[in-house]
Amino acid sequence: MMLNMLGSLIGGLGLFMLGMWLMSDGLKQIAGERLNQILKNWTNSRLRGLSAGFLLTAIIQHSGAVTLATIGFANAGILSLRRAMWIVFGSNVGTTVTGWLVVLIGFNLNIEHFALPLIGIGMAMRLLNSNRAYANIGLALTGFGLLFMGIAALKTTFSGADSLFDLHFSSGLLAIDIVMFALAGLILTTLLQSSSLTLTLALTSLAGGIIDLLPAAAIVIGSNLGSTTTAIFAVIGSQPVAKRIVASHVLFNLLTAIVSLILLVPLIWIIHWFQQLVVEDVQFTTTLVLFHTVFNLLGVALIWKLADPLENGLKTKFSATDENIAETKYLDNTTLKIPNLAITSIRLELIRLNKHVLKMVTHCIHKNRSISWLKQQHAFTEQNILKIGNFSHKLYQQHINEQIAEKTADLLRVSQYCDAISALTVAIAENRALSSHPIEAQLQQQLTNFNVDCLLLIDISALDKLNPFLKNQLDSLEKTYLSLKSLLLRRGAEGRLSIARMEKELQAISQLRRICQQAVKASLFFSNSQLDHPIDKP
Repeated sequence: MMLNMLGSLIGGLGLFMLGMWLMSDGLKQIAGERLNQILKNWTNSRLRGLSAGFLLTAIIQHSGAVTLATIGFANAGILSLRRAMWIVFGSNVGTTVTGWLVVLIGFNLNIEHFALPLIGIGMAMRLLNSNRAYANIGLALTGFGLLFMGIAALKTTFSGADSLFDLHFSSGLLAIDIVMFALAGLILTTLLQSSSLTLTLALTSLAGGIIDLLPAAAIVIGSNLGSTTTAIFAVIGSQPVAKRIVASHVLFNLLTAIVSLILLVPLIWIIHWFQQLVVEDVQFTTTLVLFHTVFNLLGVALIWKLADPLENGLKTKFSATDENIAETKYLDNTTLKIPNLAITSIRLELIRLNKHVLKMVTHCIHKNRSISWLKQQHAFTEQNILKIGNFSHKLYQQHINEQIAEKTADLLRVSQYCDAISALTVAIAENRALSSHPIEAQLQQQLTNFNVDCLLLIDISALDKLNPFLKNQLDSLEKTYLSLKSLLLRRGAEGRLSIARMEKELQAISQLRRICQQAVKASLFFSNSQLDHPIDKP
């Protein structure tokens, strides 16, 4: 009997987790760019940030995904710490929707009547539909059905199991019992990495008579605090802003948990009393879900006045180390779960790298940096490009669509532009170091003018906004290059310039011309913020 029940418990947990994963994954794919737009554009006030966090978590049914997406946007410099904090606070409130789904649907409807058809319809849409959007809807429907099949299995497992499982034990002191069960909820959520699953276990255990209302409420409080561990694990080694967001997340949940534990008994009593006024048949499972909702809203009320001092205090914590282009700034594994956000992270890292290699070119032309420094920066650049490539490979291992795959490939092409610019810069510096003899004034002036034109084009390419005349300026530079090349060849033929020096200068201007071409390609690519248009092949 015990083994059968254990098998049913494990199977129910597995079905619930699989359903949650499939539903969340499908909904995240459906959200796609909309998730990005909501987080960027709909969070410019406390209330809107709170609402965005709540709605996204309610829709996606995964507070961890919303939290990690928020961290990714903040890492990318798209969200401020204040906006990110309120989105995370809202996502905590959004977790209450899971409890309501379990109680209103999972406990009150015959699940088999709608769950199995949902799974069948969802899989048919997933397998037979070539339209990506409908396929993702099918994935979400399949997950929704499996999730409720898991709830049904857990409900059946715990129904009448009070004779085998008994969690009614007591230490003799109510306060100690409450703390013990809260710790159990925290540990269970940390192990399962899902506060929704812990809440569902508490609800089904309560419905089966295995546990009383107060211990179940304490477990739910602990699970709320345990939900922060996902974010804590995710930001180890991340940027300071990510750590500040997670710190606010932990402090918010810790404050909510402490106050809720202190007020547990009176809150439960008030909620139960209110239920008796509204309905005749009071269900403890509904009481627990109401309690979960109330203490999360209480947490928002408590943090409302404390948010500004908290933000100011966190800004002084987790100071960043000196920037090194070898270390990526925007690539964070937390963004991989949201492919569109991961693409944004790669793009921002490439913009940063592109500006760095163009600064290398400027230093090379002005001759205010040594060759050894340029070689070191080139080595750092290659390290950065390797990390971008590894991050892109991780992205490919996620469930990405063809559009994301194409964008990733285009971004990797831009990384090769940066690599080429860096390598050519070192080559120019080494070439010029071998050409110390002076040349005639007219030719030197022409070379200087060409360098100035290249510098101007590079400066424009490094700007965040596209110059509409960039291609025209590149065409103008091409004419200057051809004229200078012709002059160098003529001087070599006339014997007024040695053939060896002529070849070195020709090589240098050719390399500088190619740098400008690569810089313009990268600039034209970055100017399209949505990455919708293909870029020219090298």
